[in-house]
Amino acid sequence: MSEVVLNYTLLNSSPMFNYGPAIGVAANSAQSGWQVDTSSVFFTSDPGSNLSLPLFYGNVLSLYGSAGCTFNVTVDTETTSHSLASSLIFQESLESDFHNFSLTVGPDASSNSELLFDYAVITSTYSLDQPPQEVTYDAQSEALVFSQDWTMLPNGSAETNLIGASVTLNFTGVAVLIAGPSGTETSSGIFAVYLDGLVTFLANNTVGISDTQLYYQGGLDPTQQHTLAIVNSDAWFTLESITVWQTEVSTPSGATTASPSKGHSNIVKIVVPIVAVVAALLVLLAALWMRKRRTRRHRQSVLSGPFARRLARSFGSGKGDAVVLDDIQPKADVKNLESGRIEAGAAMAGVESKA
Repeated sequence: MSEVVLNYTLLNSSPMFNYGPAIGVAANSAQSGWQVDTSSVFFTSDPGSNLSLPLFYGNVLSLYGSAGCTFNVTVDTETTSHSLASSLIFQESLESDFHNFSLTVGPDASSNSELLFDYAVITSTYSLDQPPQEVTYDAQSEALVFSQDWTMLPNGSAETNLIGASVTLNFTGVAVLIAGPSGTETSSGIFAVYLDGLVTFLANNTVGISDTQLYYQGGLDPTQQHTLAIVNSDAWFTLESITVWQTEVSTPSGATTASPSKGHSNIVKIVVPIVAVVAALLVLLAALWMRKRRTRRHRQSVLSGPFARRLARSFGSGKGDAVVLDDIQPKADVKNLESGRIEAGAAMAGVESKA
């Protein structure tokens, strides 16, 4: 097995992030302490405002943005202090496991000393025989199982306004992503994600973003089948696609893969030896049949007429008209027969060596 590294970029608009002090409200509301500019950058100038990623799997976490003030970061139970930074504002190496992260803005934050958050990169490392393939199932894929009251839209997405409506996918892989818009004009969107029975409740942080990562989780066992279920908990929910980093690739209807399958070359490698073995068997059977036929022809040589009657009387045969002569053949025929055996054996050896 080899080490496979998966770097995943999680945008600030993902509801995987919580913005506070008030959790569960839109990031640009007055209660959150955060605002969103026209380029979708989240920023705050309020001391005590916080940002959290409650549960993620990885061995490196990196945050990008800029910090004009101090801030504290807590990963699991360890807290560290950080000062002014630009672009990469935080990075920490971790054990390959599930972690939780939170950032708290320092007391020196002001309108002139803001903290801006753009995106995070989650790095996870896996021991695999080959890199996983990214397989995307659009909302109308046959692999997805929908409950009632879903509407399939022309753009390939699916939506529902029924609380409790669900969609399910069974898959094998190391990570999974749910993509869709961040709420609608009338609803920010609240939903629950069940992954192998473990539930995560999510609320969109923004309204009107056409495409974001509604949910992402890595660290899954590549040897086990997993079950993902999404349950609507608000007025409207829209699903665009589900992406799986798959370890056993099969492409059902409605799914696309990042790279083509190598199944054809494997089939060729299997079929060629089989054909060679079958050909060898046919050659062997043909040689045995020819030998048997030639031997039978010599053994069934018959004499008839008066000379035959004399032999019959001499050897005491009951047949008055003919007698069978056993193994009376010219030496040349014997030599040719032996040569035929040698040639057939050489041909068989040649086929076996090719196989």
